Amino acid sequence: ALSDYSGAASSLFDNMRNPAAFIAGSVVPLGFITAPSIEEDDSKRTILFKKINMMLAICSLLNEVVAITYSTVAVNKIAEISVPPTEGVAQFIEKYYKLSWIGANVHFLFGLFGFGCLAVSKPYFLYGKNIGDASACWIGAALMLCVSVVNKGIAKGHGTVEDTSLKFANNLFGLVVTYFRLLVQASRRKLLPTMAFALILLSFVPIRRAWEATMNTEKED
Repeated sequence: ALSDYSGAASSLFDNMRNPAAFIAGSVVPLGFITAPSIEEDDSKRTILFKKINMMLAICSLLNEVVAITYSTVAVNKIAEISVPPTEGVAQFIEKYYKLSWIGANVHFLFGLFGFGCLAVSKPYFLYGKNIGDASACWIGAALMLCVSVVNKGIAKGHGTVEDTSLKFANNLFGLVVTYFRLLVQASRRKLLPTMAFALILLSFVPIRRAWEATMNTEKED
């Protein structure tokens, strides 16, 4: 039956916004405040590891920031703009907030997985290779399980118990592809999104320089 599902949709976006804020707050002390500094006697591998650690922290934080932004703006617009009734909350989101919903999910998951990968570095820096390797195995297993759970949830689709054939994608990779397709479509002929894409491409120039500087250091492994 047709009904107003704006309240349920707001709750779903809040379910993304609150965990994203928690992860973002956790990334700051783990990836920035206690980030290891580069020492003169560090090997190439250690220097590279530390630089990747910082880049991963930045990417994880920004992914959560984007997820929070998508969710917050969606919650505000749901409250501010009245729309015709729909047959369910899934139809409501797909019809009016598809990009925001998929974007919030994709960026939240990227930030979450980045946070998990970021946790690998601490055992290495604090307790050495053996503890670091063991922790990396555990974290890798947890992330694989998380991806499996996410893939199962995406594959279930949405709709009703009798019919869940409607779906945004079949797995996480497909969801990411769908997101970027929707994002490109929504960004055509718009200045700020175009500039954002350009800045991401431009970032590969200093990343390459950082890589070359690390590879040219005299200290060997």
